[in-house]
Amino acid sequence: MLARRLALALLIALGGQSEAFADADKREQLKNLKNRITAVQRELNSQREKRSSEQKALRTIETKLGELQRQLRNTQRDLDRQKQKLDELDTRKRSLNRQREQQEQLIEQQILAAYQLGQEKKLKMLLNQESPDTLSRALVYYDYFNKARAEEIESYRSTLKEISALEPAIQRETEALENSRAQLAAQRNALADKQRERAATVAALDAQISSRDQKLHAMRAEQDDLLKLLQAIEEEVTNISLPESYNPFHTRRGKMAWPTAGKQLHRFGSSRDGSSMNWNGVVIASAKGSPVKAIHHGRVVFSDWLRGAGLLIIVDHGGGYMSLYGHNESLLFDTGDWVKAGDTIATVGNSGGRSETALYFEIRKNGRPTNPSAWCRG
Repeated sequence: MLARRLALALLIALGGQSEAFADADKREQLKNLKNRITAVQRELNSQREKRSSEQKALRTIETKLGELQRQLRNTQRDLDRQKQKLDELDTRKRSLNRQREQQEQLIEQQILAAYQLGQEKKLKMLLNQESPDTLSRALVYYDYFNKARAEEIESYRSTLKEISALEPAIQRETEALENSRAQLAAQRNALADKQRERAATVAALDAQISSRDQKLHAMRAEQDDLLKLLQAIEEEVTNISLPESYNPFHTRRGKMAWPTAGKQLHRFGSSRDGSSMNWNGVVIASAKGSPVKAIHHGRVVFSDWLRGAGLLIIVDHGGGYMSLYGHNESLLFDTGDWVKAGDTIATVGNSGGRSETALYFEIRKNGRPTNPSAWCRG
C-alpha cells in the first residue's frame, strides 16, 4: 500500500513538472515568435527605407488609426456599461421612492389607528371581555399590531438608508459617464485628423504608382513581404497544442462561417487587376467597422501592419493551417492571444492604402494558399 502511494505521488509530481515544462515551452515559443517577427519587420522596414517616405508614413498613420479605433471601441463599451449601470441605479431609486411613499402612508395609518384606540380605550376593552378566549385573542391582536408597526418603521428606515447610499453612487456614475463622453469626443477628433492625414498620404502614393508596370512591381513586393513573414512564423510555430475538446481544423471543411458578411469582389485564383498575378485569397466587401470573426479556434501569431495587407491578423489553427485577415480598420487581439471560432478579432477597413472598404481573407495549409470557398459555407 505504501509503495503504491509513493508511486502515485511520484506520478502526480512528474505530471505537474511536465505541465510546468510545457507551459515554459509555450512561453519560450511565443517569445521566439515575437522576436522573429520583430526581426522580419525590421528587415522589411530597412528595405522600405529605400522606398518612398509615403509608404513609411502610411504605416505610421494606419497603425495609429488602428490603435485609436480600438481605444474608441473600448471607450464606447465602457460608456455603454456606465449608462446601463446608471439606468439601473435610477430605476432602483425610483422604486425605493415609491416604496418609501407607501411605507409613509402605512405608518401614518398605523399611528392614526393607535391614537384612536388609545391605551385607556384598549384597557377598557380588555377589562370588559367576558370570555378568556376573546381576551386572549384581543391581546394577541394588539401585540401583532404593535409588532407590525415596529417592523414597518424599521423597514422605512432601511429604505431611507438605501436611498441615501444610492445618491453618491449615482453621482459617481454620472461623473464617470461625462468623462467617458469627453474622452470619446477627443478620440473621435483625433481619429478624424488621422483619417485626413491618411487620405493625403494615399493620394501621394497613388500619384507615385501610376503605370501598370509600377503597380505590378508594387504587388509583387507586397506579396514577397507576406511570404517572408509567413516563413518566419512557420519556422517558429510548430504544432501548437490545442485543448482536446477542440475539433481539428481539417474536420471543419465546408462547415465554417465566413469571417464577415458581404459580396466577394475578388475570388480565389482570379487575376489581380488583369495582371499575371492571381489572388491567393478572397476580397469581401463589407461596411466599415463591421466585425471580422475568427473562422476557427487557434492562436494569434501576427497582429500588426504589413505593407500591402495593412492591419493584418494571422491565426494559427494547428495542423499546418493558418487564416489571414487583412486591410482591417482595427485589430482587437494581440500576438499570442487565443481565440475561439466566432470571436470578433478585428473590424473591416481599408488599411494598406486601399480605396475600397473590404476584408482580404486567406487560408493556408503548410504555407500554400487554399481556396476559402472549400472551407466556408454560404
